Amino acid sequence: MLRKKSKGYYFLGVTPDFWIVTALFLLFSFLYSTLSVIRHEHFQSQAIDFSVYDQALWLYSRFQSPVSTIFNVHDLAARFRPIMILVSALYRLTENERIILVFQSIVLSAAVFPLWLLARKHLPRYLAILVAFLYLDFIGIQSVVVYDFHEMSMLPVFFAFLFYFLEKGYWKSYFVTLFLCLMVREHVGLLLSTLSVFIFLTIKKPKIAVATLAISLLWSFLAIKIIMPSFGQKTYTSFLHEGDSLENAVWSYFKNPFLIFKNFSFPFVKLSTLFWSFASFGFVGFLFLPLLPLIFFQFSSRFLDMQHPIRWTLYYHYSAELAGALTVATIYSLKNITGRLR
Repeated sequence: MLRKKSKGYYFLGVTPDFWIVTALFLLFSFLYSTLSVIRHEHFQSQAIDFSVYDQALWLYSRFQSPVSTIFNVHDLAARFRPIMILVSALYRLTENERIILVFQSIVLSAAVFPLWLLARKHLPRYLAILVAFLYLDFIGIQSVVVYDFHEMSMLPVFFAFLFYFLEKGYWKSYFVTLFLCLMVREHVGLLLSTLSVFIFLTIKKPKIAVATLAISLLWSFLAIKIIMPSFGQKTYTSFLHEGDSLENAVWSYFKNPFLIFKNFSFPFVKLSTLFWSFASFGFVGFLFLPLLPLIFFQFSSRFLDMQHPIRWTLYYHYSAELAGALTVATIYSLKNITGRLR
């Protein structure tokens, strides 16, 4: 029944816009699941990568050592992604590998709920629904779906809850979610360290900002320098030049700042990726300065890597980290714009 209460209309106890967002979630979950499963059925999966994930998850689920028979390396040495241990529980339900494709589609779409709740707090209802749709339709999310399964697909929903808990001041939930984000991959700590700028300037919690910075950097340092080598990782190399280390690449850029501008801007595919990423949200997110350090750090980590040109593009999973950040930046930018219009 649709009933009118003091603050608007309610259907079954909640506002109609909740049901609209739920319908969007169900629609995109179905579309993305169907797309990824049909691709797999038609032999369009990336054979090597998908096999690596499938084998690792199955071994984790059977409490066996997840050593890849393709690359002959432990899963936590190739990439430090302990979140895979939790995901492997799906293989206790069924050994059909399609379950992780469906799971990925649902998890990617589920981020719409915390993002919508955040948007609803700051924006008119129609704009909050529009922002929710823009997230689900973001080209970076679509690119993850057509790249089979990847652990980075879980980051958008964690990111979304991270910002929601920050806004609400739920600090215990925030730090639990922070650790879930860090569990996705070893480099996520480097990215999340820049979140401290947003926390300091927008949330205005210096202690939380410092704690986020310290925890994130420490996690990535321990993962890359200690934990991954202990599992058999021999090299974490090839960024600027073939065989160079991450430290050498950073030092090379530090000594030659012009090289940063050159490698960030050229070849043209990088500017194209930059343009269409912001264009997906109407360029509004570009106006929210406190999140630009995080957004441009993500672009820099891809564009300044000269050994892997595929990272410069909009394809595969490389824009997954941007989905939540660009959506939140759009929400706060629209909040400022509508506030001035009033």
